[in-house]
Formats: sequence, structure tokens, C-alpha cells
Amino acid sequence: MVGEHKATAERRQALRAALISAAGRRIAEDGLPALTARAAASDVGCSVGAIYNVFDDLDGLIIAVNSKTLAHLDREIAKSLAAVADENDPVESLVAIGLAYCRFAAAHPHLWSALFEQGVKPDRDVPAWHMDEHIRLFAHVLTFLKQLDPKQEDEQAWSRARLMFSAVHGVVSLGMHELFIAVPPDEIETQVALLVRATARGLYDRSPW
Repeated sequence: MVGEHKATAERRQALRAALISAAGRRIAEDGLPALTARAAASDVGCSVGAIYNVFDDLDGLIIAVNSKTLAHLDREIAKSLAAVADENDPVESLVAIGLAYCRFAAAHPHLWSALFEQGVKPDRDVPAWHMDEHIRLFAHVLTFLKQLDPKQEDEQAWSRARLMFSAVHGVVSLGMHELFIAVPPDEIETQVALLVRATARGLYDRSPW
């Protein structure tokens, strides 16, 4: 009996992993709108109903894919930070984070977009563990902003981290979609570096935000 339960659990885990991988590939290739329950089932060779044996709904599968995307982005940020010439320079560390974000979005546009396109049902909360993953990424920015101004309150630091992220994300998003008066795609990295340096260095001389 125990062996049967173990085998069932292993099959469920294998199906879950296969669905996440297949859904990630489909999103990466064709974007989030291309992911449907029928498409996911077809990709792994299971019934549509089998999906709901391992996920509550399609949102659950999308969240699982986004979780892997966030982990990938986190690794790219870590690599970019490791390459900073002066690890004690918080401004250049912030620039490294911004550039890693730019490059990740350019290399994986559909997966990156899916992080912001998912519409979770009104009666469903985003799982706390997934919110924690987003917060961990913000923590990179927060760490170096706190180094720039150790006396600032946590609430103010978080506010500044959100502001910096919003500014960088706006430049990247508009530029990649080439909307309105967006920064041209081949200038995004240069302009993001300029934006981050100008914003971060303003903290040294207490320039207002």
C-alpha cells in the first residue's frame, strides 16, 4: 500500500515537472496567450483533466513557470554582480542589476513578459511563497540602496527600490516594444546604466527624489 502511494506521488511529481517544462517552452516560443490547458496537455501527452490533478487551475501552472523564470533571473543578477570590478561600489552594483535585467528581458522576452501579464483570478491570492520570490529580487536593489544611505528607514529604502525598479522596467518595456517615444532597443543598456547611476548617486548628496 505504501509502495502504491509512493508510486502515485512520483507520477504526479513527474507530470508536474513535465507540465512546467512544456509550459515554459510554449511561453518562451509563442508568449503567454499561447498557453492553454489543451495545449499543455497535448505537449506532454496527458488528458486536460490530468493537469488539474497536479495544479488547481491554469494560473497555478503559470505561477510555477514564473517561479522558474524568477529563479533564472536571480541567477543572472548574481552573475552580473560577481563581475562588478569593485564589489564595494554600491552604485556600480545597482548598474549591474539593471543591466542584468535588460539582458534577461532581451534574451527571454516572452518569459519576462509573462511575469507581468498573468491575470490571477480575483478570488485567488498569489501564493505567499511566490510573493517571497519577487521580494527576494527586490532585496538585491534594497541591499545596495541601504549601503548608499545606511541611515534611511526600511520603508523609505523599499520605496526607493520600487521607484528604481519601475524606472528601469519602464525603459526596458517601452524600448523592447518600441512604443511611442521609447529608447531605441540598441540604446537601452546605455540609457539604463545612465538612469541608475544618476538616481543612485543622487543619494550621496541627498538630492531629493
